[in-house]
Amino acid sequence: MNDRITSATNENSGGDPLFAVLREQFGLTDFRGDQEAVIRALLAGRSALAVFPTGAGKSLCYQAPAMLLEGLTIVVSPLIALMRDQVERLCERGLGAARIDSTLADDEVEEVFAGLADGTIRLLYVSPERLAGTGFRKRLKGMVISLLAIDEAHCISEWGHNFRPDYLKLARLGRRLRVPRVLALTATATVQVARDIRRGFRIARADHYQAPLHRPNLRLTVSACDGIDKDELLVEKLREIEGPVIVYATTRAATETLAAMLQQRGFSARVYHAGCEPADRAAAQDAFMRNTTRIIVATIAFGMGIDKPDIRAVIHYHLPKCLEGYCQEIGRAGRDGQPARCELLASAGDTLTLENFIHGATPSPQGLRNLLDRLLRLAGPGRPFAISAYELSLSNDMREETVRTVLAYLELAGVMDRGGSYYDVLRVVPLRPLPDILAGRPPRERKTIGVLFAAAEQAYGTLHFKLHEISAATGLNRQRVVDILTELAAAEDVRITQRGLREVYQMSKTWDGSVTRVIGDISQQFEQRAGFEHGRIASVVGYVTSRRCRTVLLAEYFGQRDGVRCGTCDRCRGEPPVKLGVRAASAATPDEWALMAALRDERHPALGTPRQLARFLCGISSPAATKARLHRRPEFGLWQAQRFDEVLQWLDA
Repeated sequence: MNDRITSATNENSGGDPLFAVLREQFGLTDFRGDQEAVIRALLAGRSALAVFPTGAGKSLCYQAPAMLLEGLTIVVSPLIALMRDQVERLCERGLGAARIDSTLADDEVEEVFAGLADGTIRLLYVSPERLAGTGFRKRLKGMVISLLAIDEAHCISEWGHNFRPDYLKLARLGRRLRVPRVLALTATATVQVARDIRRGFRIARADHYQAPLHRPNLRLTVSACDGIDKDELLVEKLREIEGPVIVYATTRAATETLAAMLQQRGFSARVYHAGCEPADRAAAQDAFMRNTTRIIVATIAFGMGIDKPDIRAVIHYHLPKCLEGYCQEIGRAGRDGQPARCELLASAGDTLTLENFIHGATPSPQGLRNLLDRLLRLAGPGRPFAISAYELSLSNDMREETVRTVLAYLELAGVMDRGGSYYDVLRVVPLRPLPDILAGRPPRERKTIGVLFAAAEQAYGTLHFKLHEISAATGLNRQRVVDILTELAAAEDVRITQRGLREVYQMSKTWDGSVTRVIGDISQQFEQRAGFEHGRIASVVGYVTSRRCRTVLLAEYFGQRDGVRCGTCDRCRGEPPVKLGVRAASAATPDEWALMAALRDERHPALGTPRQLARFLCGISSPAATKARLHRRPEFGLWQAQRFDEVLQWLDA
């Protein structure tokens, strides 16, 4: 690991083109920390790993070399909003940057490829899923790709705190594209995760740059909340703080409740979570960024890519699920270098919610076998097949991310190969009456368009073309239907949006066909993952209750053994250690048993197995129950204060 810090300045840089780029295109006079060392490694043709805290300037490490290297720099980023913000900032500086994501229309995507072809675009931002598609990679054929930058690179590791299955394939994809150098970037990586990243991208240990975790302006404090009113403690903390604050809560329901409570107490507060309407999320974020809202109450969905330097406090209302996420979240405070508070309100009951989340994300052995059996039956030798991860998640009542993880495991195990993807449903909005659209067209063409429009489903002025069904009903093949509708859109007769993404796979020619072994291996991987997640909860509890300096504890968790006491955390200030009591769940009441029995007797398909019913009663969301809108029922979360495995035992008895 490399901990050296460079201190080159403009005065001694002479005619160095790197400093010219830094000054002329980014308006800076010097690098921070190891930024220059990382960039020099890339310019020398080596790959590098940069583990820099939130706000330490990771993006400059690939943006600056992109201006000096011949060819294209591809940046893999997990969030569309993050890509959009970075591209807008680069374009404002006159730098050639673009993104390709699902929000762009076909003509906008073609504009981007035109810019790539003529060299005006030097930086291209894409998602890992986009890079994994063979169709996209074919469009890159013949282009010189000089650098692949992987943002949030901890997602490559199954032991990272935000594992995304398509990240697993990035190292292999980079080699297929023959990219000469890779830059992996993350704010947090344990020793094991960093090792996985280096191994995957073949990064030398000497090119692993790790910035110190400690930021002296952050004051870390943990308050025990067992037996006291946590809401009152939160209000007390907020009244002590001046300036913008992020309050993190574990569940969407908790953010809604807390935001409403704070508003009633006179605070300027808004809610933000993934279940909010996109317009509401955007409005809440905008109000917080402009300081018209002082407090944002959010799940961890809020924060990635938020560049607000004056956040004076980050308060965790519940225990975080892992120390990696906790460090990222508190890293959003005090980026301006001024003092900021990082408060954690801890109670023993919080661990129950976190453990139940693990149960919600872990598929049952039978559910996993059913999914794998279906996939492997579809995968006939030499025959491509198309699937929808969304539809598989519904039919197997398994989270879509879990389905995608299974698909990634099958690819990495050499069972299946991924091909391209396509949309199976086109939403068409006619911009003119049908007679006007048909006017002037040859008779055969008029008849074909009329037949197509008649076969489409109509809903609120929109025509839904389910391509497989339309093909069967009209005798036209799928591509012919797409070509006709695309031509109408080009003539501005209709407007098209695409839905129903399907991904094409094919059984690998090298797979030996051992279904039982594959099912066993993947089941074991999920079991190991669940055990690992439980271990991370234990690490959080250990951090909360420790008698040692909190900054030193966090540094050691991430493999930095030379940490010194911060002098500012609650432990260094001499405050008594935090004790978490053991929370004993109360017994279920007869009324609760009666509600459960009535719900079970309804035999709703989304609650048909004891495991599905246990998840629902413990307040754990599932695709089938969400689609059926069952979460509005009062029984949802009836036993959320009980342990999932105990509830499952009750229902199995």
